[in-house]
Amino acid sequence: MNILMLTAYPPVLHMHGGGVRMYHNIRILSRRHRVRVISFVENDEDRERLAAVGDICEAVTAVRRVPDFRPHWLSLNPFLVREFSTPEMYCAVDDEFRSGRVDVLQCEYLQMAQFRRPGTFSILTAHEAVSRNYWEAFARDRFSGDGARRFYRWMQMMRYEVLETRKFDRVVTMTAEDASYLKSYSPSANIRAIPIGIDLDHFTPFAADGNRPVEVVFVGNFRHSPNVEAASFLVRYIAPRFPEVKFNFPGSHAPPEWIGGANVSFPGYIAETRDLYRRPNTIVMAPLFSGTGQRVKLLEAFGMACPVVTTPVGAMGFPIRNGEEAIIASTPDEFSAALQRLLMSADLRRKLGEQARRMIEERFGWECLAEDLLGVVEEAAVSG
Repeated sequence: MNILMLTAYPPVLHMHGGGVRMYHNIRILSRRHRVRVISFVENDEDRERLAAVGDICEAVTAVRRVPDFRPHWLSLNPFLVREFSTPEMYCAVDDEFRSGRVDVLQCEYLQMAQFRRPGTFSILTAHEAVSRNYWEAFARDRFSGDGARRFYRWMQMMRYEVLETRKFDRVVTMTAEDASYLKSYSPSANIRAIPIGIDLDHFTPFAADGNRPVEVVFVGNFRHSPNVEAASFLVRYIAPRFPEVKFNFPGSHAPPEWIGGANVSFPGYIAETRDLYRRPNTIVMAPLFSGTGQRVKLLEAFGMACPVVTTPVGAMGFPIRNGEEAIIASTPDEFSAALQRLLMSADLRRKLGEQARRMIEERFGWECLAEDLLGVVEEAAVSG
């Protein structure tokens, strides 16, 4: 079949979690089908990275995203729609449909739902439950001066997400929690969860090195507010309690005003995140309190057999048993207690890492997920 995939961001490795998911989805679909990709890019660097996707599919086209920042006071649609409504993308999609080469349209991210075409089998990959994120933002600030504005944005986003979700033949989420949330508003919609996978050969644990100093790591793109919250939590509440432990925060767009103690480091973007995870003495702490979807940073840490401490929100999408594959914590005292336990016991660090690696091998290798990803697309032949 001919599959046209539209992506809100470049579907490339080493950039963000969504890019990893999209790259491997394209690679897997291309085994049996002809896949053409049209992706938004923000700059020339994105365009250069995107060229590598041409090696795993039939064709890839880059479209420079030009957001519409004009005020639209009476619009019922959220800004997310105008942010991605670049006319050049509409033209590129129209050209593909006029060519008659589209049997399946797959839209990656809610931002791309506006480019759906009636009459063609369509799939929406919902990397997050976006309206749930907006609800959380409203719930945090409902009694502030910003409460009314956040309520209006939540209502805008919920209306749009629900209506668009119902238009697609299939909707794929990253976690069962997100699927259940979307299904609660659209019970007749065909919604299922297919998690993000990991390249088990690439993310293979390094030989254990017990002589390395123990350090805490949190990886994130700091444009993403849940990552900002998590890093701020660690810098403010946890790092000062453990002055002898280094806290390392690799990731792009760290705010320049973030200055922690002498044990806090923000090294910036790291292309090869695998090198950060040195078991058993790299402890990954992810105090994620908001956001939806699945965390690739934890997939990688689990795959590299490193001990992880995270929240119930961070654990979404993983069959984690507290104290077995990871430690679950919610408060500063709980995170501090978990870190103290791990610092005192190399055996506990090894045990958590080994069981986490086993979970990843059994459930999250791309080969385990390949037939699910192919199956969604191939339902088009049955329905047609």
